Amino acid sequence: MRTLLAALLLFSVPAFARDAGQWEHENPAVRAWYENAELTVPAQKRFGFKSCCAHSDVVRTQFRVSHDDGADQWWWLDRGAWKQVPADIIHWGEAAPDNQPTLFLLGGEGEPTCFYPGESGN
Repeated sequence: MRTLLAALLLFSVPAFARDAGQWEHENPAVRAWYENAELTVPAQKRFGFKSCCAHSDVVRTQFRVSHDDGADQWWWLDRGAWKQVPADIIHWGEAAPDNQPTLFLLGGEGEPTCFYPGESGN
């Protein structure tokens, strides 16, 4: 059902996806998912790289989705302000291993590069 929802995650600080050894005890399938996650084709053209984890980090934040004019629009909370997730980075119909909305930001604080809406987004 498409309604306004808030998917609250526990922290508002970056949770780094790059593997510098801190993820060695994580489930290998989960590690592989993050290692293989790629930008959408339009985002690859805009940013000039392919891997979500190459230059970006996963951030823990709050999300909401609205259904306007026949299309879902996703929003993320950035330091107290809601910002719209760019449409060209959304992986519709795909989810991160925990099925939660997952956002990658350039350098962990910059521009959004990859977004997986999770089970709540189509």
